[in-house]
Amino acid sequence: MILMPGLSSQLLFHILQSEQSILTRTDQKAYTLLSILGVFMVFFIAYFRMMVINVFIVVLLTIYFGAAFLTIWNLVQTIQPRYQRGSGATDKENAKPNLDPTYFGGVREFQTGDDYFTYLKGLEGDEDLILKILSRQIHALSAINWTKNKHLHRGVYCFIVAISTELLMILSTFIREGLESLSI
Repeated sequence: MILMPGLSSQLLFHILQSEQSILTRTDQKAYTLLSILGVFMVFFIAYFRMMVINVFIVVLLTIYFGAAFLTIWNLVQTIQPRYQRGSGATDKENAKPNLDPTYFGGVREFQTGDDYFTYLKGLEGDEDLILKILSRQIHALSAINWTKNKHLHRGVYCFIVAISTELLMILSTFIREGLESLSI
């Protein structure tokens, strides 16, 4: 697509860049939280053999595994790519139905790179159509970001619950071990 000097196109490109940046940061946060949860799970496994099973530990184990599962589920839902087609992509007579030339799904529908180039070249001079295509892409990215951030926030809350219960179990084990060593 050609770069247009108009203020509306500059604004759209700025918003598009911002939405793509949010998309990338959200995925990075999800990967980081999954990694941290994995480290804490290994830490938990190391101390699990020291725990004395009682009602308190069983309740905490149930909460821990439920929260850890929900954390993993929500963070995977954050990372999972979501491409949703809109209702008809262009107003051009020669356009393919539901074609979106800004996403890999729409680009893939062209037989060759030359066909894609020809299509983009045909958009030259039709500023309204270009703005419409960019607006649809921004709207789609915003919807994806909204969903990703919703799952990320849920994952963070579940992560906090999982780590808190894990630390409570480890703390209770150390307190029990400490009290037993004092009584000997």
